[in-house]
Amino acid sequence: MLTKREARAAARARLKALDTDSLRRAGQRIAGQLFARPEWQQAGTVFCFVPMATEPDVTPVLRRALHESKRLCVPRMLEAGQMELVEIAGLDALRPNRFGIREPVDGKVVPPALLGPAALAVVPCLAASRDGVRLGRGGGYYDRFLAGFAGRALLACPEALLFDALPADDWDIRFCPEDILLG
Repeated sequence: MLTKREARAAARARLKALDTDSLRRAGQRIAGQLFARPEWQQAGTVFCFVPMATEPDVTPVLRRALHESKRLCVPRMLEAGQMELVEIAGLDALRPNRFGIREPVDGKVVPPALLGPAALAVVPCLAASRDGVRLGRGGGYYDRFLAGFAGRALLACPEALLFDALPADDWDIRFCPEDILLG
C-alpha cells in the first residue's frame, strides 16, 4: 500500500495530464449527476467548494444553487487547517485569497452545526478510491468540517483520479462509494 505522500504524488502526476477543458467537462458530468439526485432536490442549503484551476469546474453547481434560491455557502480558509462557511448571494462576492483560491470577501458566517440534516455538501478531493477513501491535499480542512457536519456529503472526483485503493488514517472521513460523483 502506498503512503499518503506517495499517493498524493501519484494523484498529482495523473492531474498533470488533465487540461482545463478536461476539468470543465468533469465538472459538467459531476453537476449532471448531482442535479439528478434526490439530495439536491431536497436540499435547502448547499455547501460547495469553489473550484481551483486543478479541480473539476463545479461552477454550474454554484450557479444553479443560486438560481434555485438555495442557501449557498462556500468555504473561507482560516489558519491551522480550519475553515468557515460563508453564505453568499452571488459569485461576484468571491475574490482570490493569498494562495489564489477564490473566497468570499464578506457574507454571513454559518456554523456547520446550524446547517441541519437537510443540508448538502459537495466536497473536493485530490483523489478518491473506489471504496470511498478521500485523499485531500493534506491540510485536514474538510476532515475537520465533515466531522461536525450533520447533512449529506457527496464527493466530487474526476474519473482519472479514482484509484483502486488509497491509504487512510483513522480520522479520515470515508464516503460510501455511491456518494462519489465521478466526472
